[in-house]
Amino acid sequence: MSDRDNGCCYRCGIDQPDTDDDPEGEHQHQLDHITPIFEGGAVEDLDNLGLICEPCHTVKSKAEALRANRARRRGA
Repeated sequence: MSDRDNGCCYRCGIDQPDTDDDPEGEHQHQLDHITPIFEGGAVEDLDNLGLICEPCHTVKSKAEALRANRARRRGA
């Protein structure tokens, strides 16, 4: 994934920190399902996986949680 995404966040394009700058690995990009599973994203499709930085992942996850909660309320 890192090679395909060139070590960059697929949302904002920021480079993943070098290990010299982040020796504990606390700020390394995370692997993310681009289209969430609950919205029909494929679990094992490599095209649905991308590197995402922590700030973008936080924002995206909050938005996804809101959509999931709304969908549950409508379906209840």
